Amino acid sequence: MRVGFIYNPESGSGKIERNSKYIVDAFTAKGHVIDILKTKKTLDAKRYAIESDHDMLLVAGGDGTLNEVVNGLMTKEKRPKIAYIPTGTVNDVAHMLGISMNVKKAVKLILETGEVKKMDVSKINDTYFTYAAATGRFTKASYDVKRKDKKRFGILAYIVRGITDLLFDYKMPMKITYDGGVLEKTFTLLLFLNGPRVGGRNLYLMKKSKLNDGKIEARIFEHRRFWMLIKILTFFAIGGLVMRGGHRLTSSFYEIEVEHDQADIDWNTDGEKTEKNSVRIDVIQEAIEIYVSKRAAKYIF
Repeated sequence: MRVGFIYNPESGSGKIERNSKYIVDAFTAKGHVIDILKTKKTLDAKRYAIESDHDMLLVAGGDGTLNEVVNGLMTKEKRPKIAYIPTGTVNDVAHMLGISMNVKKAVKLILETGEVKKMDVSKINDTYFTYAAATGRFTKASYDVKRKDKKRFGILAYIVRGITDLLFDYKMPMKITYDGGVLEKTFTLLLFLNGPRVGGRNLYLMKKSKLNDGKIEARIFEHRRFWMLIKILTFFAIGGLVMRGGHRLTSSFYEIEVEHDQADIDWNTDGEKTEKNSVRIDVIQEAIEIYVSKRAAKYIF
């Protein structure tokens, strides 16, 4: 099998760079022919994916690197399988797919113990994402944190940035159209999730959520001053618990209209700043093939 090895040498404080020889040797020993495609700047991973004619793309990096690859592959009719070695800070996708943060264990899953499953990809306007789109309170933390702070402090850097959001009052008048009808209120946080994990937190109360069902879950919180902040924190602390003033929706699409001429609403997709203001979200069912653990194949597909 021809394998394109796309990796971010900065991710994980150089973990992949130190382990690159081991990875190449492991794949070569199994008879694969491997091409090294090292990223040097933003969107290199996307470009490599677009240009690839490989049978498999081995992607090493964080959620952002994987997102770039998926955005590249979604422009193609014929898409190679994806194998993922997570080396980022949060690695939400890897956790859901049952992929270890240990490089050797991740390689073993790909070459020996894992399964290939078809997985949904979602689209917000013209941008694709693998697991989450969000706007409102706490959602800027993942893209506002500087690279040097992520390297030095890890996930703590995100937590500190999130705490600064306590000083801001997010009031977003919106009209949301979805499979089940229309929801029109003022909101403080909107989360659209392909699976039961976001922001480094497992949402075990979303256990019915699957990564190949053609649906995307929404957890939406109304603007209700101080008590809503407590309810949002409870949502993350207690596995996705939604209390009064929150909404649990499941749909194949969402049309979100911002009802304010002077709105300046930023959207976070897979941890990166992308779209602004009104958006449409759609699900492309089973759009990619990706290696996962046997346990993930059983419980989340």
